[in-house]
Amino acid sequence: MDVAVTIAEYKERLKALGYADATLEIYRAGLDKFQEYLQGRDVSDLRTVTKQIMLDYKALVMAGTQAMETKALRIRPVKRLFEHLTANNLLLINPAEGIIETHRREKKIGPTLTQEEMKIFLQQPNMSFRGGIRDRAIMEVLYATAIRKNECLALEVHDVDLREGVIHVRKGKGRKQRVVPLGKTAAGYLKEYLEKIRPHYNRKHPKERRLFLTCEGMPLTGGALNVSLYHYRKQAGINKSASPHVFRRSCATHMLQQGADIRYIQKLLGHASLATTQQYCKVIPIDIKKTHEETHPNGRDNADSGTP
Repeated sequence: MDVAVTIAEYKERLKALGYADATLEIYRAGLDKFQEYLQGRDVSDLRTVTKQIMLDYKALVMAGTQAMETKALRIRPVKRLFEHLTANNLLLINPAEGIIETHRREKKIGPTLTQEEMKIFLQQPNMSFRGGIRDRAIMEVLYATAIRKNECLALEVHDVDLREGVIHVRKGKGRKQRVVPLGKTAAGYLKEYLEKIRPHYNRKHPKERRLFLTCEGMPLTGGALNVSLYHYRKQAGINKSASPHVFRRSCATHMLQQGADIRYIQKLLGHASLATTQQYCKVIPIDIKKTHEETHPNGRDNADSGTP
């Protein structure tokens, strides 16, 4: 079972299964790194890969200086490859079985903006310009709906229902669909963009259906969005990261701080597992402590200190 041929066939299979472009890129990179590693050990047949080889590969990955999640993304595609091969009876024994990508305790929670920081951030686009109105609409949508960057960029005009105040996410992660509420503020800015800005941008390419466009009438790219958010973050004097995922995490965190049920947050984020959503709770331990001190009968400073 030639390493190069089998890995190439598996990449094609992932593409045929409809994996998102970003996921395909990550998996391809991880598989390429593994292929290079096997070549370095003179392993040309996947049937000769042993558990020890897999353990050595994991040790090599973990010795790197990358973030823990990046290391996990180096190992995950390899695990999926061997799972595929054993599930289809191309291998009798899975050498990657039991290999753990990362422990939950090792996974770092990314940054979250405070509510005040988010308020300042959202005010940065200059509403005197078409691009500023568009950017404000995008930022408000990201914060209100907690949709992922790729989900946002894939939105089409017909996905927006301003009358009902919702957005239909038809190209979610894992090809799952869901409906997310906009809220009055985001709906207002999105309405302004749709009525005043998009028709102007859309003149050169009237058949383009993507929701968010460049001034040339082409679909907005992830790179352009990241550059805009970086510019507004610096302009606002915020030293934290401010990627679309930070907007997503901040939305979930702020709703939890306001008392939203975590099961609702799970549905909003489109998480298949509640455990994934619970990771967001770890970013607000101080808020939980403060709430406990303010609301628990024995948590306040003036509580009766006598013993029963």
